Amino acid sequence: MSDLQPFVADETEIAKALEDVELDLSTLESFAFRSFKINRIIALHPNASAALLAKLAQSPDKPTRRNVARNPQTSKEVLLNLAPTFAGEFFLNPAFDFLLMEDPNLLFSLPVGVLKNILKRDDCPDSFQNWAAKCGDKSHQLAVVSRTRIRKENLQLIANGPNVKPAEIAAGRLISGDFE
Repeated sequence: MSDLQPFVADETEIAKALEDVELDLSTLESFAFRSFKINRIIALHPNASAALLAKLAQSPDKPTRRNVARNPQTSKEVLLNLAPTFAGEFFLNPAFDFLLMEDPNLLFSLPVGVLKNILKRDDCPDSFQNWAAKCGDKSHQLAVVSRTRIRKENLQLIANGPNVKPAEIAAGRLISGDFE
């Protein structure tokens, strides 16, 4: 595909060329930094290297950085730097499960806001909500009780826990029957 590079003249043709999942890294690098539109596509490309993604993560363009956070080729360090801004993309990144296996304490090393954002999301795994109900701090438990959909068991754990404000909210939701 790199033979096509000299013939690619405009952004539309580059975007079309980037649809090729077999595109080599040198061609990706030659297309990078021409425009935000092109960078956004490259940030999602399966052959983008961790080094190229690290450079794209510095972009002033928020959608480019968001796409870098979604790419499983992105290094752990870059993902952790992007996590506070793109918590959902961070936790939905296919590499997230591998990062947790590699570092089981990863959740504890994240800034509190990242985990709170994940806990508030509709697609937050039950395992995270259960962890927050059992072991989370006040801010984690407040994030769980603020969810529109919450399991009764998690409300009971929080209501019986040491954190007063989340316990009060959880008890109120239990009394009113506002749970799954």
